[in-house]
Amino acid sequence: MNSPAASWRMNIGVFALILFSLLTSCKEKTLIHSESIVIDHLDKAAKGFNSRKNVLPGEVAQVSVEDISGKGSFKVDEPASVEHYDVLLSVKGNAVIEIDGKSYSMGAFYIARIPYNKHYTIQVSEDSTFHCLRLRKSLDDPDRAVIAKDIDNHSKVYIKAIKDCPMYTEDIKSAKTINRMLLAEGMVPRFCMGTVTTGGPDKVGAHKHPMLDQLFFGLDGCECRVFADGAEAVLKENMLLHIPLASTHSSSVDSGKKLNYVWMDFFQSLEGQKYMNEQHKMVDTVKKAK
Repeated sequence: MNSPAASWRMNIGVFALILFSLLTSCKEKTLIHSESIVIDHLDKAAKGFNSRKNVLPGEVAQVSVEDISGKGSFKVDEPASVEHYDVLLSVKGNAVIEIDGKSYSMGAFYIARIPYNKHYTIQVSEDSTFHCLRLRKSLDDPDRAVIAKDIDNHSKVYIKAIKDCPMYTEDIKSAKTINRMLLAEGMVPRFCMGTVTTGGPDKVGAHKHPMLDQLFFGLDGCECRVFADGAEAVLKENMLLHIPLASTHSSSVDSGKKLNYVWMDFFQSLEGQKYMNEQHKMVDTVKKAK
């Protein structure tokens, strides 16, 4: 017969083993968080309707994503700030961005990097609709120091249609994949963006980047599968999805379907940005056309 002391030690050992198993299983479980954004509601909305809503709030540190939409005459007014950088990704309609007394047209599927510390407005006319995501990246002192060294470039307006953005290649993607760089390294400290488009069957190979958080946004016609450390999710058009930090992840698309999304990389440090130029090879489209 075991002594009381021996039984006590055995019970403690069993409890410790159970606790360790529970903690280990919790640690290993990966969740892919996502949120769908309703775009078509503007067709049925009354003139004068406008809406602003945070999407996946708190999902990525120092980053906020706001869904801005409206129909008919409305205006979004944003003050200048040294605390953050704003990038707009339009998904429907037309608007005019006003900065320093100048007007810039923005249609569907455009990207706009607002100049650092500049007041701007988004103007939508009486007969138009507009829907965009405003991506706001908070800045720290090292970010502002980098901006100060290249203030001329950070004071410029950058607005471009996605279809006109430069192309790149990457080893984890097939030769038929069309990749575009929307926001290159250095345009916004610790923030880069690009697109991936391909038809099935195809895939983006498994890879890992512990130096950054990543969001995917499904563009028109997208219906693909995303994997991260054993978890799986379907990414569809107008859906925002978070790739968990430091997870091994990949994506695939079945025959007859389309993989078409924007990736948004948010780096933990300025040093980590080197990953961009190490992994992405820009295509000389002028040379390729000859």
